[in-house]
Amino acid sequence: MSTNLALIAHDLKNALGVLECELAAMIDNPTPVGAETAHLHCADLRRQFTQFLTLYSAESGQLRALCEDESPLDLLHYLQQVWQLKAYAEGRHLTVSVEAEAAAPPFWYFDRRLVQLALDAALHNAMRFAQHAVRLSVQSESGWLVWRITDDGPGFDATDPDAAHATGLGTALSRAVAEAHRSGDRQGSIALTRDEAGGGTQFSLTLP
Repeated sequence: MSTNLALIAHDLKNALGVLECELAAMIDNPTPVGAETAHLHCADLRRQFTQFLTLYSAESGQLRALCEDESPLDLLHYLQQVWQLKAYAEGRHLTVSVEAEAAAPPFWYFDRRLVQLALDAALHNAMRFAQHAVRLSVQSESGWLVWRITDDGPGFDATDPDAAHATGLGTALSRAVAEAHRSGDRQGSIALTRDEAGGGTQFSLTLP
């Protein structure tokens, strides 16, 4: 196991300890709010653990993209609904929207499970920094499929508002997913840039 994976595993262990304490407190004082908070933390742990296993497979040289004919826009709408509900559950006044739908190709060959993991990781980061809105889009550009997640936060070089709970897993996972997608001599990639329109951060996942 690499040093990065070992550090991530340590952070996951700590997060599991926090969840255990929350559940223990509910034994004597069960409340709907406490149950909802514990459920959200449990879902986050499951997401992080799945990402950890995927990254471990990548570092072991065993990660393979099993590409099928999928609808990119369907996946974006699914993610939009999930993360909008999560924002509501956390009491955050954030809008998660899908933009430029007309530019999205009807179908593309990609591994939906892996791409969803990568976009989930990017959305998790975007939601931490966003002030009011997170925007999702997908389109075909010069024979590549480009997914974008843009937040209206202070920019990717800003101080992380949730640094105590960050593992650094998201970017590494997204890069591994991108590079697992190959077509001939072409390989997927990711990028983090400043959103010139709003000043926030834009994450892009480009697939062949």
